Amino acid sequence: MGRRPFLLVIVTLVVAACGSNGSTETGPRLVQDVTLAPTTPAATRVLSPTPSPVVIPISTSELISPLEVVTIEADFVLVTPTLPPSKTPTQTPTQTQTQTTTPSPTTTVTATATMPQFPTSIVQPVTAIVSNPLPQVCDSTWFFIQPRPASCPMNVPLTSQGSFQQFQSGLMIWVQNQDAIYVMYDTANAPRWEVFSDTFDEGEPEYDPSIGISPSYTWQPRRGFGELWRGNPAVRQRVGWAVIEWEMPYSVNVQTSNDGTIFVSEPPSRGAGVYALMPGGRDWERYAGGF
Repeated sequence: MGRRPFLLVIVTLVVAACGSNGSTETGPRLVQDVTLAPTTPAATRVLSPTPSPVVIPISTSELISPLEVVTIEADFVLVTPTLPPSKTPTQTPTQTQTQTTTPSPTTTVTATATMPQFPTSIVQPVTAIVSNPLPQVCDSTWFFIQPRPASCPMNVPLTSQGSFQQFQSGLMIWVQNQDAIYVMYDTANAPRWEVFSDTFDEGEPEYDPSIGISPSYTWQPRRGFGELWRGNPAVRQRVGWAVIEWEMPYSVNVQTSNDGTIFVSEPPSRGAGVYALMPGGRDWERYAGGF
């Protein structure tokens, strides 16, 4: 309400000035003199053209202080106070590397047949000769365990009634089913062994008293051994007199190998050995405990 009288006074004065047509005065008219007290003259600003904005590149490694940046090209420099450093540390932004997965190229595998690689070193052949090769796989089995021949039997074992007698320089074995007498000599002269047919018949004399008296602890053989011994001087000379008075009956086994060797068993009371008669009468061997 205090401002309205003042505004009305000003409006009335303006209207009166405009309505005085008879006045010859033109131009402004002094309404009130205002005397200004003498003061220090104010600085006169000289406006300069609006400068183009200055673009200051910002470095990521070092920031330029705001005091060194001039925002307006003028006759004076406006200094903007710098705020004190913040107590909260400003985290320096770090560059995060984003790993990009590059798809691997599609690889096509083609199977190619190749020759196997063999060692280049030369293996020397084995020159050692195996003295006891493994026995063959045979259709028939041997009647004895030792020795184990490398050859195979030609037939199954022949089991027969037989008899055995020891002489001064050899021995005789009778095999009833073969009607044969095997003679083995201790001397190295050939043949080392022979086989003869048994020619003795029941009812014939078992020995010959005219042969003479035998040396001490020796006897004249009887029956089939005696008939062969008396009738063949060569056999009698080689084997000598019997060292046991009577022959020993037992169950004898005979088996022939496919290489011609004949295997004959001896009485269990003698050790149950096995005699191996090599082909052609060239040699014979005795293996103890062959059953």
